[in-house]
Amino acid sequence: MVREVREVLEVLEVLVLLACAVSAGAQPSGEAVYRERCASCHDLTSQRIPPRSALQKIPATRILRVLDFGVMMSVAYPLRRDEREAVSNYLGTGAGDPVPPVSAFCNTRAVGPLPIDDNRTPRWNGWSPVNSNTRFQTAANAGLTVDQVKRLELKWAFAFDGDVSTFNQPTVIGPYLFVGSASGVVYALNTATGCIHWTFQANGPVRSSILAVKRPGGDALIFSDLVGWTYALDATTGGVMWKTRPEDTKGHV
Repeated sequence: MVREVREVLEVLEVLVLLACAVSAGAQPSGEAVYRERCASCHDLTSQRIPPRSALQKIPATRILRVLDFGVMMSVAYPLRRDEREAVSNYLGTGAGDPVPPVSAFCNTRAVGPLPIDDNRTPRWNGWSPVNSNTRFQTAANAGLTVDQVKRLELKWAFAFDGDVSTFNQPTVIGPYLFVGSASGVVYALNTATGCIHWTFQANGPVRSSILAVKRPGGDALIFSDLVGWTYALDATTGGVMWKTRPEDTKGHV
């Protein structure tokens, strides 16, 4: 009798493991995730909560960013990455993120290549301009004196279209500014005018500072995104030199 019970328990254990494997391999339903996690708020009428009809006009990629790293991060944290992707695709449109107009780009023929020159000023390369990480900018590197600070006026402003937050520190080398965004777009801007030399779309939001590195065959920009990818871009063109993902990250990082 004991042996029979043991055999039955072993069979049940195998069936449970098989059921879990099937469940793990199944694609989550965006509609089911919405009903369970989202409908209780977004199906209500409230001035503080966007209704479902408003969410259905937003690109799915933007909804996913809000769930991953935006104002809904604390609510969406219990969801797996594939569940967040499923509900974003269920609610949002298939339209891509907005792209800058042609008028926003520089005349690259006139500007030419973007060499990384350590002697150029102003200069702020990476998280700190010095290896000791003191984050101190000398007057010589800034090209600015203390007396001039109080006379500064806004020359241009640049907006990250479609983003609801920004958290990336720009890297400045001479007339070039490199910065990432919450949407994962990396921009190379001209510091004099704010025009865009090039853009690059990373796989996830870019929060790290961009480190410009001189190397044979073309200067590189090194940075990581919030889903675990690390990149090296050609500083002149924004083309990918290499990218790697040391570890598979499916949740928030």
